[in-house]
Amino acid sequence: MDEYALEVSNLCKNFDTVKVLKNVTFKLKKGEVLGLVGENGAGKSTIMNLLGGVYPITSGEIKLFGARYTPRNPKEAMKSGIAFIHQELNLFTNLSIAENLFIDGFLIKYLISQTAANTRAKALLERFDLNVNPSTLVENLTMGMRQMVEIAKAVSKDARVIFFDEPTTSLSNTEKETLFRIIRELAGNGISMIYISHALEDVISLCDSIVVLRDGETIGEQLDSKNVTKEELIKKMVGREMGTLYPYIDKNIGGEALGVRGLNSGKILRDISIRINKGEIAGLYGLMGAGRSELARAIYGVDKYDSGEIMFEGKPIVKSSPMKWVASGFAFITENRRDEGLLLPKSVQENVSLVNLPNFKGRIGRLNKKLENKTVDGIITELKIKTFDKKRQIARLLSGGNQQKVVIGKWLLANPKVFIVDEPTKGVDVGAKYEIYTQINNLAAAGSAILVISSEMEELMGICDRIYVMSKGKITAEFSREDFSQEKLLESSINEVS
Repeated sequence: MDEYALEVSNLCKNFDTVKVLKNVTFKLKKGEVLGLVGENGAGKSTIMNLLGGVYPITSGEIKLFGARYTPRNPKEAMKSGIAFIHQELNLFTNLSIAENLFIDGFLIKYLISQTAANTRAKALLERFDLNVNPSTLVENLTMGMRQMVEIAKAVSKDARVIFFDEPTTSLSNTEKETLFRIIRELAGNGISMIYISHALEDVISLCDSIVVLRDGETIGEQLDSKNVTKEELIKKMVGREMGTLYPYIDKNIGGEALGVRGLNSGKILRDISIRINKGEIAGLYGLMGAGRSELARAIYGVDKYDSGEIMFEGKPIVKSSPMKWVASGFAFITENRRDEGLLLPKSVQENVSLVNLPNFKGRIGRLNKKLENKTVDGIITELKIKTFDKKRQIARLLSGGNQQKVVIGKWLLANPKVFIVDEPTKGVDVGAKYEIYTQINNLAAAGSAILVISSEMEELMGICDRIYVMSKGKITAEFSREDFSQEKLLESSINEVS
């Protein structure tokens, strides 16, 4: 009997004249967890789309459990036993857990008996330690619980090969540990998995073997995870030695640019006071549910607050709104880049130009295309955004990391005076992280005030001049750079001030 669940040999994919994949080769054993790593745009998503029947292959061969595999559409891939747990989960939030689990055959099998659907769903949920009523709407679940529902959905369809695409980006540490335990149990039951992540420490600890992609090619041999280091993976991914991941430069920090005084919003934000100075990178750390994103949204006027004061360059802002802030030179990148930061059906160029369109006016008010093209080309080069054609490729078809670069590039063109970035490197590879950190440093060096919200302590400690810590809607601590330590940050994120 063949020991391999999946064999990919010399796989190639071209889009027009652009070669996206070039002779990709790897093997996945039965019951194995294989890590697939590479920079954004290296070809990971394209491999998923080929194996999922979204695109036809240009050349090469795929074998699934020893038989030639050529899916013509996603439905054929699903029937063959391949399932995908995407970074952006494919669940209907307005439907119940049971309805999501059996959506494909619900009308045929369970229309007559909702009880039968709930009974089967309950058995599946218990397998994944989800003690929740199957009739619960998905919108009422945490991200970790939603992910378990997605996995249960794949298992219910007898999936034999499961792809996980950046599965931990929205999970707490506890939820991540539960996910890893489930993955190991699935592997023990003979299910094969491909795990895609930029969290290289997780890949090394969780996976049995690792494949590195760079510019659409597999680099070197398939690696035994027990005999590889994070530094070796980074070198293979980026093609060079990486120095320090966090570029830090001394800056001339000026007076207050943004001030928040006694901000309250129900039980979410309680008496918040912070300040961000010109030329300063301030960080905001806290565990999931601490209120960090809610604070950013309240400052920017996306969400209303009950009381308090917001100051911009020493003047109070009355009834702040996104439009008012944009006009004042204020930028805000939300954590949810796909729904709130991008026009997914529009081209890369249209997305990058969006905020800066007034600056591309010609003499008679028409768009100066030459200036727009030159400016957009500059930001694409600067951020190394991988696109085969900035005018033809739509944002939805970019990798997650390149989508993030487009969102950041859009705001960089505006030269913001105040820049709030919520999880700026979520789902971004190590090389792209360095580029984003460099741009944040450059903005601060030019006098902009930056607030970085992140769940990664090392990230904040690497690039920030000062860090605020939140817990349960309150600011619990403030640390200057010389006082940074993981222990202090973690302790402050758990403790609650009176």
